[in-house]
Amino acid sequence: MATPIGSDVVTSIARRYILPEITDNVYNSNLLLFRLNSANKKIVRGGTQIEVPLMHSRLAAGGAYSGFDLLDVTPSDTIKNAAWDWKQYYVPVTVDGLTLIKTDSPESVADFIRLYFQQAEMEMAEILGTGLWSDGSTDTKQIDGIEGAVDDSSVLATYAGIARGSNTWWKSQYDGSTTALTLATMQTMFGNCTNGGRHPTVIVTSQTNYNRFYALAQTDVQINVGTGAIDEQLANAGFTNLLFNGVPLTVDSHVPTDGPTGSGSGHHIYFLNEDFIHFAVSPRADFYLEDFQTPIQQDAMVAKLFWAGNLVINNCQLQGKMSALTS
Repeated sequence: MATPIGSDVVTSIARRYILPEITDNVYNSNLLLFRLNSANKKIVRGGTQIEVPLMHSRLAAGGAYSGFDLLDVTPSDTIKNAAWDWKQYYVPVTVDGLTLIKTDSPESVADFIRLYFQQAEMEMAEILGTGLWSDGSTDTKQIDGIEGAVDDSSVLATYAGIARGSNTWWKSQYDGSTTALTLATMQTMFGNCTNGGRHPTVIVTSQTNYNRFYALAQTDVQINVGTGAIDEQLANAGFTNLLFNGVPLTVDSHVPTDGPTGSGSGHHIYFLNEDFIHFAVSPRADFYLEDFQTPIQQDAMVAKLFWAGNLVINNCQLQGKMSALTS
């Protein structure tokens, strides 16, 4: 006897047998999503916006004293709040009535709906991957992405509500003039993004720049950039990579390949310190699958996958990019 399949059963099957696969595959579909979800996802519950306090200067008072010296206890204004809006994404999944008739058993409908979810998976991967590398200004509904966050105000003058012109500590390290990729120019940017023991944890670029670095690593054997040195975690996840200063250099297909406005074009390379980069996500919309619903005027069932959050970078000066590389 055939088992009737209604919207509640389909929802249950999708959540149990399909949704975990979707979440894993989407997050692993590109490098930045993989890295952020592995170690840098923060669950944020509620709030009209996502706010992070930033310490931008040292205390003005304090120091050595002796005996009955008067002590300066003048308060210092050293904190500013950065704020990010919530950004929302969705992908619909629709199943028509004839399909349900043809797949009238829990096992059959699970197999068939999986095909629909695979399409939704690829679309969500592209949407989030594009958003993570957006400049935050072209489409204000997009994630406040790396292109605008890692900047000195050439692309985005105000990031997270803080103007970079009057707050130079909020600017990233930026090189928009170097056109030839060399180990020396890479080391200069790496050094600019380093403060004591804090340094870039991943270097992300286009396939073109990755190939250029590969050629450099083949010819220069004086430092450990050889093709035999890789980051094991990324390699195990399927991401080809090399090392520079012990830091993985790898490809993300969504990295911009054109320079900022007015500077011509060139392939970008980003020096990112992930200690200060977080994927802020709402627990109510972290790839949440809503119940399937039946439209009044259609023989079909519709559900949607939802995601809500934003990309938060709370220390811009330890991030860097080179945007004009053409050779």
